[in-house]
Amino acid sequence: MELSIQDLEALRVIAKKAALKAGAHVIACFGTDFKIGSKNKGGSLAADVVTEVDLKSQEIIFSSLQESINKYDLGWLGEESEDDRSRLTKDYFWTVDPIDGTLPFTKKTPGFAVAIGLVAKNGEAVVGVAYDPYHNHLYDAVKGGQAYKDGEVFSIQYHKNKGLTFYSDLSFVSSGSHQYLVQSLERISLEKYNAPLEVVTHQGAIINAMCVLENAPAVYIKPHRDKQGGGCAWDFAASVCIAEAVGCTPTDYFGNKINLNKEENTYMNNEGIKYEVW
Repeated sequence: MELSIQDLEALRVIAKKAALKAGAHVIACFGTDFKIGSKNKGGSLAADVVTEVDLKSQEIIFSSLQESINKYDLGWLGEESEDDRSRLTKDYFWTVDPIDGTLPFTKKTPGFAVAIGLVAKNGEAVVGVAYDPYHNHLYDAVKGGQAYKDGEVFSIQYHKNKGLTFYSDLSFVSSGSHQYLVQSLERISLEKYNAPLEVVTHQGAIINAMCVLENAPAVYIKPHRDKQGGGCAWDFAASVCIAEAVGCTPTDYFGNKINLNKEENTYMNNEGIKYEVW
């Protein structure tokens, strides 16, 4: 079934309530002692770490979305559960990251968020909700509509008299190409803005993407790589929808349209990702 704009708006409201409820649990646990484990999937530490808070947050979200899944015949893809491939058979599926930025969360630093996206079978994000419980900011959008932050219309915030800011995942810092990219962006920042480049590496994907929109000129880049990983649909669905609603078009590293529903797997390492506001 094709969802109408009224359906998408209703699902946006449901997702917002779910994100706020999960976020309340996440922030209540922030700074406390909780169990930290490993998914044993390899890759970076940021991708492998999981806590009991992640698991409970996803449980809260799934419970909050269950009625909509039944009513609208939606698929499901959660970071902390196995891919049941319903995303390939249903017309739309929820994709959820219960704590995007688990690593900063475990380090007791900001930079984490709750992310809920609704994605069409063709890989397009049609609803996006991102909640930053540390700063209590809620971002949301529906494809073809406006984006909102804390209930107010949200737009790109461009700051004059500053250089370019490069947002980078911590897992990318240790790669051989990170320093090369920093040097390239430093030259661009000096030539175009006559100011030095700022590099931010301590945040998760959702907060990095929102910061690009709120701290332009800025870029968030994850280059492609051979090793499996590089984020998944749940890392980007919500922020792609929100970014598109404010006029920023995220692409893969090569400038192509992002596909959030690849048949072979959910990983983005072969494509990479870029959010840019110059």
